[in-house]
Amino acid sequence: MARTLLVAIASIYLLATPALARWSAWDLFVPAKNPADILSDIAVSEGRPPFGFQDLAQPESASRFGHGEVKSSRPLIGILTQPCSLCPGRSYISAGYVKWIEAAGGRAVPIRFYDSDRELHRLFKSVNALIFPGGLTWLWLDSPYVIAARKLYNWAVEENEAGNPFPIHGACLGHQLLQILVSNVSRDDLLVRTDAVSHPTTLKLTEAAAASEYFGTIAPDLVKKLQDSHYNIAMENHEYGVPPHHYDRWPILKDAYRILSTTVDRNGTEYISTIESTKYPFFGTQWHPEKPPYEFSDKTIPHSIDAIRVSQHTANAFVEVARRSSHRPESDEEELAMLIYSDVPIFTARFDAIEESYDGPDITYFFDVEDRKGQNPFPSGPFPSDGGKDENATASDYAKSYRVGRSYGMPSTF
Repeated sequence: MARTLLVAIASIYLLATPALARWSAWDLFVPAKNPADILSDIAVSEGRPPFGFQDLAQPESASRFGHGEVKSSRPLIGILTQPCSLCPGRSYISAGYVKWIEAAGGRAVPIRFYDSDRELHRLFKSVNALIFPGGLTWLWLDSPYVIAARKLYNWAVEENEAGNPFPIHGACLGHQLLQILVSNVSRDDLLVRTDAVSHPTTLKLTEAAAASEYFGTIAPDLVKKLQDSHYNIAMENHEYGVPPHHYDRWPILKDAYRILSTTVDRNGTEYISTIESTKYPFFGTQWHPEKPPYEFSDKTIPHSIDAIRVSQHTANAFVEVARRSSHRPESDEEELAMLIYSDVPIFTARFDAIEESYDGPDITYFFDVEDRKGQNPFPSGPFPSDGGKDENATASDYAKSYRVGRSYGMPSTF
């Protein structure tokens, strides 16, 4: 009786206010609109032809890669470290990526970009997926970082071609890297300047998003909210991007990736914000799904429940594909040795807490820190001014060098 009364009241309310009929209390009593209807409504309202997502009654139907036998219930996710001249170590990883993986049931393994080919391949055969993270380094084709990434990428292609699923997620700089590796085009030619540092904004989803791994099974209301500037739950943080028309200029990109979304920066420049490989479980986000739950020093990062839900959904989708990978370490001892948990993360944002412009990682892992003979490995020390590796570099220097790098137009951000 009470339910009937509530439905009657809701019906009268909806009839009285038809403009609110799509997003109202009525959703409590009838199934939520699926992404097909939501995107069609949005497209029509913008004067574009309607298109649709797959019905979410059976979410797995929209998954292109998350099928097959689960071969690892304890997936290991490799994260490629990045160079840093003014660090207390030789390379680093932002802890946000480690936490993002863990939230979906994965475990992080650092892969040092300067490791030997033999060690790179050993680690590759031990992990079930790979992340090319965001960061602050130049993506020159002949740089050691890009060369190492290319080896890992090529091995991943070979594995997938052989029928062994192996996913890659590229975030921000890693998203750009995925496109550079396929096109073999210099970053100076492929990328354009964007005004998108500390820029929570929207995604304009394409029709290809309907059958994609990240968006094909996402909750219907998030499809709308990702595209609605009232919410701005996609966190962008970069100074360069790939414009859509470059896929026409270099057709190899169109053959390799589907464009799932584009975004417009503060100056009206459109760039590609999400991609998915046409053949392999390779995914790229110019935006940062890992930031909303775990990064707080940049006060522009959205922390709403919807931003968190998007983060969790993408992590789940990525790690679920990783569970299909048959890679594993040769022994339990080897597995324990390669995990990131033997390394101590540093609260790097603490050193720049008073800087309103700081948009680097809150917490950072540094690798191959020199032996300081039992001393605190992060003592106060001089700020290196020559840009070279300095044995006295500290976590504070790292935070300062991040701002200096930004002022000199370094390519992308964390």
